Amino acid sequence: NYGAPPAGRAEVMALLLKEYQQKIGPERKLVRSLGTPIPSTVLESVRTELEAWSDRYDKFQERPMIRASKYMVLRSPTEAEEKMIKLGSRRAHSAIRKYQQNLSLWAAAKAAMATVDKDFADAFTGLAVTKGFVGSPHIDTTNIGPFYGLSIGDFSDGTGGVRVELDPVTVCEVNTKNRLGRIDGRFPHFVAPYDEGKTRYSLIFYLTEGEIQAKTTAVFGDIIDY
Repeated sequence: NYGAPPAGRAEVMALLLKEYQQKIGPERKLVRSLGTPIPSTVLESVRTELEAWSDRYDKFQERPMIRASKYMVLRSPTEAEEKMIKLGSRRAHSAIRKYQQNLSLWAAAKAAMATVDKDFADAFTGLAVTKGFVGSPHIDTTNIGPFYGLSIGDFSDGTGGVRVELDPVTVCEVNTKNRLGRIDGRFPHFVAPYDEGKTRYSLIFYLTEGEIQAKTTAVFGDIIDY
């Protein structure tokens, strides 16, 4: 007799959430961090490319577990070519073709990144392009280090940033509207609430190739404690 079977995932999660509420109450502490503003001329180029991208694809959702109206991943040509050489896969050929179809978008995104971190602009291997990204708590299991996030649209200032767990009881919201914020996505993170009737595009610049970087902090930048 081995006793009763272990609790299922849903039961364990319910017990964990109940314990959280007893310990910290209904809300976790929220602090904020400001990303780095992008020059308006560079930002306008990115906006134009994102609108053109959205017009090109009536429907495009490569990550169905993420709540977004459109979600596309672009791979750097170096990463795609390396995978094609190693694996000879159709997916690698598809990645190169997709990159070529969105070359001007990649170039505009890279130019924006170069205004904040030129080294990362030369190094990032993946670019997630989204429209209508909402909530969706997750961790990035294939990233080797922190990412940069940028969001553009007519949603209100102070909303729609990226929230990331600093610790079990504290969440930091990084303002990414017209700004680039650096976050380690290997910590749980999600899109902060905003008016979903408004337009919100986002670009996530990340690394999946190279030496794994140590996890140190969830947010890079000054934290404002309200």
